[in-house]
Amino acid sequence: MKRINFCHCFLLLIILLAGSELRAQSDSLTQKIDAIFQTFNTKTSPGCAVSVVQNDSVIYSNGFGMANLEYDIPITPVSVFDIASVSKQFAGFAISTLIQEGKISPDDDIRKYLPESPSFGKTITIRHLVHHTSGLRDWPEALAIAGWRWDEVFSFDDIMRMVKNQKELDFEPGSKYSYSNTGYNLLAAIVEKVSGQSFRVWTDERIFKPLGMNSSQFQDDYTRIIKNLAYSYEPTDHGFVKTPGALTAYGSSSLFTTVDDLGKWVINFDKQVDLKNPVYLNMLTTGKLNNGNNVPYGYGLGTDVDRGIKTVSHTGSWAGYRTIIENYPDESLSIIILSNAADFNPNLYVSKVADLFLSKKWQTAPAVTNKIKELPSIVLDSVLAKQYAGTYLLRPGKLVDITYEDGKLMTQATGEPKFPTEAKSDSTIWIEAYGAPMTFVKGQTGKAVMFKYRGINAKRVKPWVPDPKLFGQYTGTFYSEELAVEYKIYVKDNKLEMSNRRTGEGFILPDSSAPDLFNGGAGSIQFIRNSQKKISGFKLSGSRIKNITFTRR
Repeated sequence: MKRINFCHCFLLLIILLAGSELRAQSDSLTQKIDAIFQTFNTKTSPGCAVSVVQNDSVIYSNGFGMANLEYDIPITPVSVFDIASVSKQFAGFAISTLIQEGKISPDDDIRKYLPESPSFGKTITIRHLVHHTSGLRDWPEALAIAGWRWDEVFSFDDIMRMVKNQKELDFEPGSKYSYSNTGYNLLAAIVEKVSGQSFRVWTDERIFKPLGMNSSQFQDDYTRIIKNLAYSYEPTDHGFVKTPGALTAYGSSSLFTTVDDLGKWVINFDKQVDLKNPVYLNMLTTGKLNNGNNVPYGYGLGTDVDRGIKTVSHTGSWAGYRTIIENYPDESLSIIILSNAADFNPNLYVSKVADLFLSKKWQTAPAVTNKIKELPSIVLDSVLAKQYAGTYLLRPGKLVDITYEDGKLMTQATGEPKFPTEAKSDSTIWIEAYGAPMTFVKGQTGKAVMFKYRGINAKRVKPWVPDPKLFGQYTGTFYSEELAVEYKIYVKDNKLEMSNRRTGEGFILPDSSAPDLFNGGAGSIQFIRNSQKKISGFKLSGSRIKNITFTRR
């Protein structure tokens, strides 16, 4: 009769119990993540695919909702999405690789490789493109003004032609940060010129095949069939509708891939960083402006801090696709979410998933003792208060009206409600609604000439209020040689209306922050007068484009 080894049995029991506990924890975590996305777990709406990578392993991967509502095809971890601007890190990898191989330098003038680019009388370097500090116009906004519709073809060649015809930079290279998709398309063009391969082929051979990312491809031909594609959708009052896209903006966008493939990319990225691979370490370097200020973006990755924990991430948005990769490198945690619903909020859902892992590590923002707020309030002398009343320019298109009412100063910014203030000294007021102070600076007459607010010096201005009877001076046909587009401006219902044959009509409204300034759907329109004080054209600016010239015909 064999003797039973109780020691071995006891150890086996411990191992089994430990394994059971780990499985229970894993099952519990899976259920909690599933619950976060439960609202998308239907057959009547688009949804998302989700993957979580922890300690170099995929610990969760699932799909919710439908990849195709016409054929009832569900989303799975192998459903293919257009990940939009999340694509930029792959262009960043390509450039970082060429730098390490000694084939290019980050300080090279881009015209060394793309001589067809305008010179502008300024040097734009590869480094400027990488950190969004080039001054090049962002193509989505510029081409939309030129007449492109969001549901039609935006080709790589369209973008390159736009660059060739740009007449002036938005700003001095290196002086500002302004997110520019165009810069990353030029990076892809540089990869093609230096390697002698198409960007699609280079990324396939150097990234996707080696990592086994077999469902990944940059789209350079929008007619190409993509297997397992999740179609993009937009909600309406009558349900979801298709949101077509025919974009081939490789470099800045247009990577089609899956959460399974991106999991492989994330795992390899973290391993290479641990191995001190210079290609990957270089991708994590931030940029510098000419004045030395930091730019927390480079090589298609943005660095930030989420509740005290470092993040490296990027989001994407095009047509109905909403995407994100959020990496917490110090926690060995990455969350990948790809959605085909235009109303999906990737940041919100990443945060919910991250809470399951990091809730005990979040740093609650310490209670900031605002010394100004805690000062006792005083009654401001009425004569002094009236010296502060007036209109101030916070920034172009944003005025702040300071009024004196019932013994208190009130503040109201353009497009916002009116808020009360508390006087803390004879020159400083506290605005509770903004959680910040405002300090007035007086001139020689004792009247305030500006106020200081959150590092901004807002100067007192005299608002421009045009007489509608004079609107006729702004009417006419205006043409942009840069964008090869024509707009007509005319009076309708005592307002100015601006129309384009492809984009339609819309009113432009006076902006009281400066004479001859109007705002409309196309952007901010600053009319220009000639030496005879007649309107000769206008400069059009948007959030990522500045001063595109339109000449009156």
